[in-house]
Amino acid sequence: MRAISATTAPRKASTAWLGDTAHVLLRQIARGDRPPGHRLPRPVDLARELGVSEIVLRAALDALTKVRVLKRSRAARHTVAPAGDWCITLPVPRGKAMPIARRLRAEVRAGDYDESGELPTPRLLASRYGATVAETQAALRELAAEGLITLPPHRSPQVRKEADSSPPSTGDPS
Repeated sequence: MRAISATTAPRKASTAWLGDTAHVLLRQIARGDRPPGHRLPRPVDLARELGVSEIVLRAALDALTKVRVLKRSRAARHTVAPAGDWCITLPVPRGKAMPIARRLRAEVRAGDYDESGELPTPRLLASRYGATVAETQAALRELAAEGLITLPPHRSPQVRKEADSSPPSTGDPS
């Protein structure tokens, strides 16, 4: 029996290994917002769209390229690969993650966070909803993938401003 090498065996996506920005992109791809063959916007534009620095975005792009979710062209542009090429399995939000996402989505759409635009930290949200921090973070990643919030590193989640809340870009036709 031949052993499967680490480079060919599907790897389960974990927050510690993949990071929030890569998870957000992965959720968008899995939901079909960025289908196979979709050419991602330039890194500077995509970083602005996701509300993260270009350095954080490039690390996410590199992580998704390593597991073959993205393909990089010679011009350093990224395209979504067919799901059959991926060496990763998409994590399914479990426990209270989806109910928390529904509640937060309703609160954001109702304008509960318009004043400051800042949501409570995942730890505070977890205690508010009687959930784990991991469940709360999964809920926040779902909302970020939908374009409702951004997840800046080392800061509280932020509600996207109306001008920035357009759906994910489809990339340029060229």
